[in-house]
Amino acid sequence: MENFIIVITENRHLGLLALPYLVENNENSPSLSLNEKVDTQKPEKYDYQFSDFELELLKILHKLSDKHLFSIYSKDKTIKLFYDNLDKKKLTDIIRPHIEKYMSQCFRFLSSHQQIPVYFKDAKYSNLYKSDIIEVSDILAEPVFYFNLNDEGISYSLKVKLGDDDISLTHKNPMVICHNPCVLLIKNKLYQFDHTDSKKFIPFFSKSEIKIQARSVPSYMETFVTNAIKSHKVVNKGFDIVEDKTKPVAVLSIEQNISQQPVLALKFRYASKEYLANSKSNIAVQLNQNENEFSFTKYKRDIEWENSIIKLIKELGLAEESGANFHPKTNNGQRANTQQVIEWTNQNNIILSENKIEIKQGTLENNYFVGEFSCKLKTTKKNDWFDLQMVIKIGEFEIPFIKFRKYIISGKNEFKLPNDEIFLIPEEWFTQYADLLMFAEEKGDKVRLNSMYYNLLDNNQNFNHKEFTSIAEGKDNNVPEGLNAELRPYQLQGFKWMNYLHNNNFGGILADDMGLGKTLQTITLLLKIYQENKLKTEEAREIQQLNLFEASNLEGFNDSGIPTSLIVMPTSLIHNWLNEFQKFAPKLKIYIYSGAKRLKSKEIGKILRHYHVVLSSYGIVRNDIEFLRHYHFHYTILDESQYIKNPNSKIYEAIMQINCSKKIVLTGTPIENSLSDLWAQMNFVNQGLLGNLNFFKRHYLAPIEKSNSEEHEEKLQKLIEPFVLRRTKEKVAKELPPLTEQVLYCDMTPEQKKFYDAEKSGIRNELLKTFENAGIEKSTFLALQGLTKLRQIANHPIFVDPEYEGKSGKFNMIINNLESIVNEKHKVLIFSSFVKDLDLIEKSLVKRKIKYSKLTGSTSNRQDVVDAFEKQDDCSVFLISLKAGGVGLNLISADYVFLLNPWWNPAAEAQAINRAHRIGQTQNVFVYRFISTETIEEKIMRLQEHKSKLADTFINSNNPFKNMDEAQIKELFS
Repeated sequence: MENFIIVITENRHLGLLALPYLVENNENSPSLSLNEKVDTQKPEKYDYQFSDFELELLKILHKLSDKHLFSIYSKDKTIKLFYDNLDKKKLTDIIRPHIEKYMSQCFRFLSSHQQIPVYFKDAKYSNLYKSDIIEVSDILAEPVFYFNLNDEGISYSLKVKLGDDDISLTHKNPMVICHNPCVLLIKNKLYQFDHTDSKKFIPFFSKSEIKIQARSVPSYMETFVTNAIKSHKVVNKGFDIVEDKTKPVAVLSIEQNISQQPVLALKFRYASKEYLANSKSNIAVQLNQNENEFSFTKYKRDIEWENSIIKLIKELGLAEESGANFHPKTNNGQRANTQQVIEWTNQNNIILSENKIEIKQGTLENNYFVGEFSCKLKTTKKNDWFDLQMVIKIGEFEIPFIKFRKYIISGKNEFKLPNDEIFLIPEEWFTQYADLLMFAEEKGDKVRLNSMYYNLLDNNQNFNHKEFTSIAEGKDNNVPEGLNAELRPYQLQGFKWMNYLHNNNFGGILADDMGLGKTLQTITLLLKIYQENKLKTEEAREIQQLNLFEASNLEGFNDSGIPTSLIVMPTSLIHNWLNEFQKFAPKLKIYIYSGAKRLKSKEIGKILRHYHVVLSSYGIVRNDIEFLRHYHFHYTILDESQYIKNPNSKIYEAIMQINCSKKIVLTGTPIENSLSDLWAQMNFVNQGLLGNLNFFKRHYLAPIEKSNSEEHEEKLQKLIEPFVLRRTKEKVAKELPPLTEQVLYCDMTPEQKKFYDAEKSGIRNELLKTFENAGIEKSTFLALQGLTKLRQIANHPIFVDPEYEGKSGKFNMIINNLESIVNEKHKVLIFSSFVKDLDLIEKSLVKRKIKYSKLTGSTSNRQDVVDAFEKQDDCSVFLISLKAGGVGLNLISADYVFLLNPWWNPAAEAQAINRAHRIGQTQNVFVYRFISTETIEEKIMRLQEHKSKLADTFINSNNPFKNMDEAQIKELFS
């Protein structure tokens, strides 16, 4: 019958090993028959039924197998080569410690499972004798040192204590099975030791006592004896060992690690001796020497208390680095710097002090302030300003807030205190006050902030943000009498928001989606202002140029005592605004400052002052600013304010010269190309809010557009939030009928695809040459030309080559869908970026005798063509160029929208869709986007989502190459 045993034997390559064997016990023989060594990886292949204990042991012994050692310690091809090339140093320093670790585990396991026999087999003999069985002690042995100090020196001996028995090692021929932790084989009994290596035992194998001469006693007491007292039981004579009960103290020392990085080193001080938190011994020992007299103070470390300190500092945000070193965790996952280490200690100073944890500075270059500090900001409102009063107390010093301004703005965090300590300005001060101080002004020893930056005071407990910004549900927000409309809830909110800006002398951007009634909300505000300020008493007014008016017509003109307001818009919207005023607020008198016969004079104000509202266009204002700037308007309101997005344009320059008290702009697309669009419009309504253009580019535009900085995005959003109101149709106009959008992919005809591929290849080759010779700046112009050309071919090659006689896949699909829709008595809006596209469809409509309207940039009777489509049932199709008809049109008779070609800015397409899907629409609206497959149009669609992210982030581009690098442009034409 087979038995499972463990055999300790010598391996000629690796030294002593514990190996598993299956053996047969012949009762009539003094030896055992070694059948085979057990494969620790595949015990299931044997007939023998291994117990759970034995299987567990095999898992441990597998770590000692040839295969395992070969897999982790060798790069040789075979185990034989591994052993042939094994050098002694690698064996001693690396492999044997691994072997002895698992040998020790094996013996610990065997001591608790005595049913598994263990034998020692001498490598010189081929047989394994029954008499070689080994007893594995079931308790750990303990070394006991006996020291005797006298005038001649110090002598010491060592005995092994096993339970109540003392065992001498001398002349017992012990065998070292494992060196660390030590395992000794003495006369067929295996002794195991904890935290003790064999070097302490070996000298006593041959001698019973070791003597140290008197001259070497001091160093010996400091090293060997101190360690012996710390780690083992000691019987002492000639010196004292005293146990101290002093309560320990925890110390966090600010130091540098070996990589010169700041750390908090945790130490525990027992009496006057400090020990690093990761020191292994549970006993701390201090040597005391007075001439030739020695004594030791022994401190039993309070491990439970020490662990509670480690747990506490981890809960306070420290991460364990290595051993006793800790550092504060950071939000970005990067290593904490010196400032963050100091900040952590200051932020947690009180709780550390309460738990008797000392902070001290070790190996840092500067002497930093560590202690309590406070910072309290108080704001006082004065007219259009806030006075900022802040008291900063750092230790014993009180320092005026104004002294920190230049440090916080410039990002310098080291402030020198009067005692030469360095106070590290907390990172949260930069977060909390940097923007505030950047926009504040110094007046003597005070700091003041324009009230339009009130949102930056959010974190100040002395500032009641809610009270300052509340829109009261009182008389001041009542809808004015005489408004011929019932405002929807979101329109009422928009009116109240504008009224709040009005009362606080702020400007704003109303950036609602197209079709939500920005015009009506603005008219409501103007009606309220002029009605409620109507003069209550008869006042003689000097009326000049009476020849301009019939006396009977003066009744109802502006007698409010408030100057006229100016609304500037694209020329095409003037009549739309006039109609809206006449419809919703007929009591307001409107003057149209437009047309060739307008009065061009500095005296124009003498006419304008009699009206409530003046309507004009961007072109007229640009041309006549020399006349208009002499009159002080009450409001200047810009509709489609993206017209002033370019701060270097003449329109922007002219608009900024308008003299007025208050400003509002209206737009569905405040950002088209870049954040500089937003800056231009915001700088008009609240000049200086975002700093000058260079400042804005440096602090916001570059970090956001180039580095995708979320921190700068949040800062910019916070600045503009009170002055921008943006609502989308999906959120507020829930009564609108469903909008269904579908992409219709059109395969090019064979002749069209051949034409397209040839042109694309030529453009790409030319572009690559230009990149190589002229760089990216000159290449973008060529790329834009090529892009336009490929877009036109994707629609119909005839736009590029009038001699082209083939067909277009997209054009065929457009006409087929158009015929079906018209036959079903629906109306459709057809938008294209190319007028040639519309001309081609127009020819097809004429041929098919389908009645249509057409609106492009050259259309002079704009209102007539709109009325024809809206009012004539048989006018089924409206051809519109995207540039001429993307805004200012209400075409709710249409329930289909065709978008013939994609463009970079999805907002432009959304504007087109909003001509039909807007307030008043009762029918479901269907939008078809026509895309030619395997063309640049598909790539434009993929880029649209990425391109619009910026606009969506900040309220909602027409230069596609503005932020594209060379690789991206090449990919576009691949």
